[in-house]
Amino acid sequence: MTATLHVSQRQRDLSMLWRTTILLLSLVAVTSSVRAQAPTTPSARRAAPDSMARVAQRTPLNRSKVPPDQRRFQADSFWVRQWRRGGKDEPELFVEPRHLTTFGNLVAVLDLGTREVIAFDRDSGRTQFTMSARGEGPGEFKRPALLVSDGTSFGVIDHATSRLSMYDTRGTMHWDAPLPDAASVESACLLSDARVLMKVAGIEKAIRLVDSTGRTIAQRTLDGYDRDHPPPAFAASARLSGPLAGDRCALVPSFGRTWYTINAEGTMGAHPYIEPGAEAVVRVATNTLDKSWRSEVRRETQTSAVSPIARGALHIGDTLIVQAGATHRTPYRLLDYYLMPGGRYLYSRLLPIAFVALAVGANGTFYGAAIDDEVSWIVAFRPTRVAPRSR
Repeated sequence: MTATLHVSQRQRDLSMLWRTTILLLSLVAVTSSVRAQAPTTPSARRAAPDSMARVAQRTPLNRSKVPPDQRRFQADSFWVRQWRRGGKDEPELFVEPRHLTTFGNLVAVLDLGTREVIAFDRDSGRTQFTMSARGEGPGEFKRPALLVSDGTSFGVIDHATSRLSMYDTRGTMHWDAPLPDAASVESACLLSDARVLMKVAGIEKAIRLVDSTGRTIAQRTLDGYDRDHPPPAFAASARLSGPLAGDRCALVPSFGRTWYTINAEGTMGAHPYIEPGAEAVVRVATNTLDKSWRSEVRRETQTSAVSPIARGALHIGDTLIVQAGATHRTPYRLLDYYLMPGGRYLYSRLLPIAFVALAVGANGTFYGAAIDDEVSWIVAFRPTRVAPRSR
């Protein structure tokens, strides 16, 4: 009886061992099958030829499937600084640099704090000339508000004289022209034959084309608004960028879902933002600054809890670059690229910081203005796919 029990126990042990061996062999077979059907493993990728690795590095975008309404980011994520002016090293150079533009081999900066226009060499950052607010004579300005450029020269829109003055790369005046309602101009775009396309505050006749004499050639009211109940001007704010190919400009509204191309005849083409924005809900407040029995001085302030979808626009060649505002991913630090004239979205880039103004040169270098609590500065920077040794 004891021997029989011993043999039975041994048989059970052998049976259990055999089942375990079969189970392990099955797992090995399944694992081998999965590996055979799986895509290239990390170890296999590391063993790929150098030529394949170089091709992968040259691929500019993430080729994974991205829905058409979502951003895809350029492979470069490092921004290499070229030169920097202002800041702690030169705290007296800038007070409030608000506008930038590039022309020729220079970049011009409008400092609203000092009312000066300073031109720097595009590559070295050396100061080429400085223009101060002096008066209202030919080539002078008193309250400069905006900068414009046609690529080879630049202009200053002056609120005091309601005039546009154009200058060459030496700061010498080319020509000037009266600009009606200059105090209401939000942005402007230079076209051929000394014509200027303007975006004026509001919606009624907000897009105007004037010639070199200041005469209004054409004007257009913005679409998509209730003319019987127009919204405050801030809700219809927009930026112009150009000139683009075909004597066109890009109109980039601060709010909403759409941006536009517009030609000299006023024909507009609509294009969707890659990330639609919300319509602005504006609150208007009026404060009395001074009051006497003869007059009363009031100040109207328009604010909105809705963040703008676009904070600026610039272009290089046939590409429009929108400085994106309120986004779900990285607010205030995105550049969205669109191909002109069709308006097709290309890709996006991340900015190192949120600049108050941006410009781009013909060589692809960006120029950004930053206003800090104590100092302000201008920096030239460029994107690269190679990580710098020191950042």
